[in-house]
Amino acid sequence: MSFLKIVLFFLCCNLVRATNTYNAAIVDVSSPDINTGKYASLIREAGERDVDVLVLPTPRNVASETEFDSCINELDNYDEIMKAVSDAAKDARIYVVAQLLERYSCQNREELIRSSVVFDRNGAVISVYRKPVNSGSRCNTTSSKMGHFTTDFGVTFGVLMEDDIILTNVKEVNGIKNFIVSSSSEATLLFAKHFSTFWAYTNNINLIIDNGKFIGNIDVPKFSNNLIVAEFESYGSSDISKTLTITPPTSYFIGDMSQYIIRPLNLEASTKGYTETVCQGNICCQFYVKTNSIGAKQQDVTYGLVVFDGVQNLGNSNIGVQTCSVVACAGLYKRSCFVGSEKNNTNIVFDNILIKGNFSYGNTAHFPTILTTAQSVMNKENFRFTPLNKNTKYVTAELYNTENVLSFGIFGRDYSKDYQTSEFGSINNTSIINELSDYISSDNVQEFFDYLWIRLRVLIFVVSIYVLEMM
Repeated sequence: MSFLKIVLFFLCCNLVRATNTYNAAIVDVSSPDINTGKYASLIREAGERDVDVLVLPTPRNVASETEFDSCINELDNYDEIMKAVSDAAKDARIYVVAQLLERYSCQNREELIRSSVVFDRNGAVISVYRKPVNSGSRCNTTSSKMGHFTTDFGVTFGVLMEDDIILTNVKEVNGIKNFIVSSSSEATLLFAKHFSTFWAYTNNINLIIDNGKFIGNIDVPKFSNNLIVAEFESYGSSDISKTLTITPPTSYFIGDMSQYIIRPLNLEASTKGYTETVCQGNICCQFYVKTNSIGAKQQDVTYGLVVFDGVQNLGNSNIGVQTCSVVACAGLYKRSCFVGSEKNNTNIVFDNILIKGNFSYGNTAHFPTILTTAQSVMNKENFRFTPLNKNTKYVTAELYNTENVLSFGIFGRDYSKDYQTSEFGSINNTSIINELSDYISSDNVQEFFDYLWIRLRVLIFVVSIYVLEMM
């Protein structure tokens, strides 16, 4: 009798586990021969692996106007691809999310549209989410901020494009914990290409990204021919101290930083522990940096203490941003900072970086940002992040015993400042006055007048000597 109870106990445990997990697959995009003609075979392979959801990659990234126009002229097989995917999903009995490109007539011209099309196990289309490839397009192609669908295994998925992750306040997604994301070739904001990792980590969310990336509470991914398969826990994790895996960037473009306040980090002073406060607008960031080893040779890469509080452009949207960061700079000048290439070895070990900022409270969200030159694993032993809540007045991020850091900091979103430019490009006058006032009081203007005063003092001194000699 006791043996039977033990057997029943393990069966119940396995049943509970089965209902709380699902298998998802993405395509290994490093394979050079992946194209829409192979979608049907990929779907069949996923079905043989007992996959619940397969996410197909975007067939092509369009980065330039030349590619944009040529791609539009080549899109004559959209209906054929839709039928092939539908038939394959029905045969394999799995959910399929296909990232497709289609032509769309808008304002007397043709636009290229990214579509995330969801097929159920019967091959029926149950969700379509569309956005223009051209981020400056005024075409309104979808009626909601994201797509979504509910599966027969009890999980509701949100469907987003990559830039939606920066635009979307997780408080508005109705508790959805699993998202499928279509990647983009654009990187118009600092840390934008890696933001999905920090967004998922902070909100305890599972992400399945079509560029071959899983983020979230998953089992070890398994590779099989052209597919990468992982088992997800349906409801994420409630533990914010879980492991955060950082992959090195493939591109070192960080966008326009001309409006940022940047202070050079005193590396020599940091060997004993270095503290500095940097402010812009309504935010003040307190930095504490201690380096354990700098190395014998002169550094090719220095570091800047970077602060920003304002509105930045993202496609045809303007978004409220606040950030405090330590950023690696190649050839640092006080008003500019360019992240070095992968060949730059910083040769610096950070014993401790502590960043604390009085970020805005209310319709906001805050995230850690970390980039390193090699893959790094962050856990509670070497990394801590404390978001803003009713018990704290500051957002804090802390890093221990880490080397080859490209950037570390806090990225804040102030959703109340979003979309301050109207649809037709006219700008709110109050916004202009506030921004002008901030600029006049900024360090850049004060530095200019300090420089001018020093020059004038020299001139006045020379003229005074000349006048005295003439007398």
